[in-house]
Amino acid sequence: MARIFGLPAALLVLAVVANRLSRWTRVPDIIVLLLIGVGLGPILHWVDPTHFSAGIRILGMLALILILFEGGLELRLKETIRYSPGGILLALVSYGLTVGLIACVARALLHMTWMDCALLGAVLGSTSAAVVLPAIQQIVAPQAVKITLTLEASLGEIIAVLTVGTLIGLDGSQPIFEGLITGFGHHVLVDVVLGVAAGVAWSRVWPLFATQQFGNALNLGMVLGVFAAGRYAGGSGLLAELVFGITLANMPRTPHTTRQAARMVAFHSELTFLVRSFFFVLLGIMAQFVSRSYVVPILGILVALVLARYVAVRATRWSIRDIV
Repeated sequence: MARIFGLPAALLVLAVVANRLSRWTRVPDIIVLLLIGVGLGPILHWVDPTHFSAGIRILGMLALILILFEGGLELRLKETIRYSPGGILLALVSYGLTVGLIACVARALLHMTWMDCALLGAVLGSTSAAVVLPAIQQIVAPQAVKITLTLEASLGEIIAVLTVGTLIGLDGSQPIFEGLITGFGHHVLVDVVLGVAAGVAWSRVWPLFATQQFGNALNLGMVLGVFAAGRYAGGSGLLAELVFGITLANMPRTPHTTRQAARMVAFHSELTFLVRSFFFVLLGIMAQFVSRSYVVPILGILVALVLARYVAVRATRWSIRDIV
């Protein structure tokens, strides 16, 4: 019993310390959390990863939902519109280059079929919002860069899901590019419409319950409901969370509703920190050591990731405003 409660207590203390130290070390706390997980699991074997294999996917999705919603609450609509062209272009160019380079590396070093190589690149090609958004909050960078990366990471998740789904279901009846464009447009349309509609409606309703007991819990239920509705309507649900947060943050406010919004942001910030702390530790616990024969292909894929990212940033830098 002491170990069951003592380990989470120690992890939360270390997570808070890592978060505070990140201001001086410039090392995001998620790196520390991952290393803690690797130490507890693959290295010391204090925690059996098989106990968490079923729940880590749900916990990861919950962390991503909360992170995207919190990220949306911090964005102003005018700035989002201003920097969205750069974010969209960076997402498309970066993902395309990454998929292509990883596929070539996999073909050369792993001798896989081109379809399997493309699938591997599609899975690894996007920047994860669950990783990027928390890291953005802890680094010193121009606001233009932070907003652009927030939009790019959010759209990257959708592009990756669509690409993998299209490649898996490919039957030759529809060109890949046409399927991706159609699917991407449908997901974006569904998520944007749902996020805006839910944000406008909830901004009218939530103030009635904000000062009552369990008002923040009710708001959390709405956040989860937006994601579920987005998936049910055929969207990704992820972009809907970001748009939902942006809409709530940019609705007209009175001094009273401003204080209510501040309490809501504080609540979700604490909850997001709690969920993502456990998620990244569990992610580290689930890590496995691989055979030496895979070391060179892994290093090749890492080089491809860095190279593709560098080329994409240099190629699209002109589209990002307010960057000297």
